[in-house]
Amino acid sequence: MKFLAFLVLIFFAFAETPAVPIDTPDTDERNDFVIRCPDGWGYRTFKGENGLIGVFWPKGTSFNLTDTAIFVFLQDKSKTLPKIADNINLFTEKCTKARFKFLPSEAENNPTKSLGERYFRGRCGRTMVIIEESVEAYNIVILIASAKAYITKKQLSDLKEIANAYKREAEEYVKKSNSEDEDEGEANSPEE
Repeated sequence: MKFLAFLVLIFFAFAETPAVPIDTPDTDERNDFVIRCPDGWGYRTFKGENGLIGVFWPKGTSFNLTDTAIFVFLQDKSKTLPKIADNINLFTEKCTKARFKFLPSEAENNPTKSLGERYFRGRCGRTMVIIEESVEAYNIVILIASAKAYITKKQLSDLKEIANAYKREAEEYVKKSNSEDEDEGEANSPEE
């Protein structure tokens, strides 16, 4: 009987405790360059002008538990580069032996170095494939890294699809920005 009374007291104690809401931000954290995710991948974007702007991981796992991931880095050469790349902690948590670095100015850039040497110090995983796309002042670096010895043909195909999608997105963004600048210039020009 005492046990039953104890259970009833516990029930009422928990029933009166208000539920703690899950804090939800007012807007999603998105970068100006957001693409449609290829089938079979999870995708997350991050705000930032220079640094990590997106990650992909195979569906059926999570970013924390996956052994293969795609990282998308952006370098906007028209902006002052930060000392620490935006959102870089997510990359260094996953790739503990690799460090992303911004491409140096043209005078310091050595074209004989591989993409890995130009953008990274150290390797990530057993397999690392990098694609670079440049659109005006933007360098977009897409890296797939895997703890496995090989990545699949499908993953390589998805990497190329992601690189092309980001290049198209950057081209559209530049085109839109240029037309807005032209419209603003016409609005501010004195009438004759």
